[in-house]
Amino acid sequence: MKCGTLQKPPVCLAVSFAVCSAAFAAPRLPVCMTAARLLRSCVETLVDFVLAPVFCLILLPFSVLVFSPFIALGLCSSDAAVGVPPALLAWRRLPYLIPMVLFVDLPIAVLFSAAQLIEGLFLRNSLTLAVHSLCRRASQLPNREPTLPDAEAGLRARERPRSNTIDGARYREHAPVWAALEGDGDKVRPGDVRLISLNWLMELAERGDVLPRRQDLPEEAFLSSAQLRRIEQGARRGFDLAGMEEAIERFTKEPSLSSFLAFLASFFGRKRNPDGLLPIISVSYCWLEAAHPDREGRQLQLLCRKLRGLYGGRGLLGACRDYGFSDMGVFLDWCSGYQKDPALWREWMSAAYEAMPEGALYVSSDSALARMAGGERMVAERRAYEASRSVEQKAAFGRMLENTMDLWYAHASVTVVLLTQLPDELPAGFDRSRTYDTRGWTTFERCSAELGAKPSSLGFAKWKLVIDVASDDGGAQRRLPATPERMATLLAACRFTNGADSAAVQALYEKTAKAVLGTVEKLYYNGLPLVRGDAWTSPALLAEALNHCESLRSLVLLGTRLDDEGVAELAAGLEDGALPALENLMVGFNRFGARGVGSLCGVFHRGVAPALQTLNVGLTPIGDEGAVALAAALATGTPSHGLSLGCCDVDDEGAMALAAALPAAGQGCRVIATWNRIGLAGQAALLDALEAKHGPQPGHGIAVQQMNLLPWSCPLIRAWGRGGRRVAESGRVTIYG
Repeated sequence: MKCGTLQKPPVCLAVSFAVCSAAFAAPRLPVCMTAARLLRSCVETLVDFVLAPVFCLILLPFSVLVFSPFIALGLCSSDAAVGVPPALLAWRRLPYLIPMVLFVDLPIAVLFSAAQLIEGLFLRNSLTLAVHSLCRRASQLPNREPTLPDAEAGLRARERPRSNTIDGARYREHAPVWAALEGDGDKVRPGDVRLISLNWLMELAERGDVLPRRQDLPEEAFLSSAQLRRIEQGARRGFDLAGMEEAIERFTKEPSLSSFLAFLASFFGRKRNPDGLLPIISVSYCWLEAAHPDREGRQLQLLCRKLRGLYGGRGLLGACRDYGFSDMGVFLDWCSGYQKDPALWREWMSAAYEAMPEGALYVSSDSALARMAGGERMVAERRAYEASRSVEQKAAFGRMLENTMDLWYAHASVTVVLLTQLPDELPAGFDRSRTYDTRGWTTFERCSAELGAKPSSLGFAKWKLVIDVASDDGGAQRRLPATPERMATLLAACRFTNGADSAAVQALYEKTAKAVLGTVEKLYYNGLPLVRGDAWTSPALLAEALNHCESLRSLVLLGTRLDDEGVAELAAGLEDGALPALENLMVGFNRFGARGVGSLCGVFHRGVAPALQTLNVGLTPIGDEGAVALAAALATGTPSHGLSLGCCDVDDEGAMALAAALPAAGQGCRVIATWNRIGLAGQAALLDALEAKHGPQPGHGIAVQQMNLLPWSCPLIRAWGRGGRRVAESGRVTIYG
């Protein structure tokens, strides 16, 4: 009796005695084992009937909130559709939300919940599976030996050092940031860096004033570290996204009733400052002149106007206040570190700077400068300009540059604002080819912010941690991390105000990148399109960055539009032995099939991710061939703890291959294959394999649960898959499959 089709089996309660008699008559099974298993299944079925009303009360509202919007989107989507239509988002807002819930979500939720209850209680429950498992014959569906499809060959490991020069906790914990403001001994002293108030900055822009250098700022412009600590303590309680991610990871490793309930409870988790943010903003921008970044205040006007217009008119400051931060400290190099007096900059200096090779003005000796026409005057004026910042102030500026610049842009809890847009009116003689992307320091600042220390999405805060003011929605175009090797190529094409900065920037970035990439434990690229050939988001560039991630434990690539060719490119770029600490890999909600699975599993034979515990390919159309390829990897011990392939269009053949591979898998390995097209034969085989490996547990029933018997069951599941992929590909938070 194969339930991968829409054939309905006999109602279990009407035929159970007849089937049980046949089971007891089977000579190949011990009577005591048969009796114990049937008794346990009867008890479980009776418990299900008792708890069904309670379960329905929980499932129906949960389906309205979580499943129904995805299913509704999938019902009006094709398999090739990408992203959430703006019109649908408009219909999901008030005043249309209530009728959408009543007339769309609720009917879908009723059908969805009814299918689960009817199939789980009457058509296919634990007793049905137990009886079918005891009665099935080996000739019903022959086991197919799992064989791994040919995978793309990978690159050989390169000879390069793998050690980290500094502790990566510097970019995750708050203490290093406070030390940068309060002093940590010889490297940074108190007052080397000061942050200005975002409130004060916005008020200054409204008055149309020009931002003075640090030495000329009034004291009320600054926020002390004590004030910033009080602001941090005022953060509100909100949704705990990190707690939900931990609950999902636990359920993937150990599917059980308790872990499933913990997953449901995680939607309601609350804590103070749930995203672990600091009330600090760093601004990355271009200097318009060598002596003054914004002499006429046009950049300040542009920056504040853009920040006020973000997030539906609330502005960045309004979003921060909603989070509980009454103000934010702003790092601007012009105001945060000691600067020279721009009033002492002379026109000949600008002319000489343009005429000389880059940086020559700053490195030419007094004697060389004196040989020029008017040289003695030029020497005196340059000395006066340099002396406008004292020796102590110059030393403080150097300490800020060498020991804190990496923190303000790469730290996980600091918000970075990119002023990639130039004002419409620029100083006379300004070289318009010197855009944001062609500057050395701005390239360093943006790439540092994109290294991977910052979470890609926040659970409670309503702003992005990397903001490009040129974007209307306040989010910067997401890019993959630039490795030190890639940064060297980028900087070679960039210009610096001081040519001597190039080597210093490269060294600082290399130190930062090795520390962040070498110690980062979680990378999330939900909804980031991994497009072959793209300059910033190709699978090859992702592989290049992953080769540096020695401590990475979780890699999430949900909804990245990876197809078979994209997975092959990613696999080919991974070095032998890469990702030695990876435990959790999520590549669900993508578009690859069996060939992509073959490429993915092929890297395991080259020593990639040897510690992999869980692999999630949910809501990806891999089919039976893909499941067979995963079974081959499972039989070699990878992944060792859990394989999740829900809604992957797998039938009995794939399920039987997974069941055959499970005995050779890791000791704690479990398989979650919910909501596929698996019939009773495949479910029974998986259930037998799970019980043989882990003993009788209620979680096994959850792991093999299907919903494909009623006429509307399969269409709803397929629609959920389409809708889930569209939501995931749009970068919005969705349920992991």
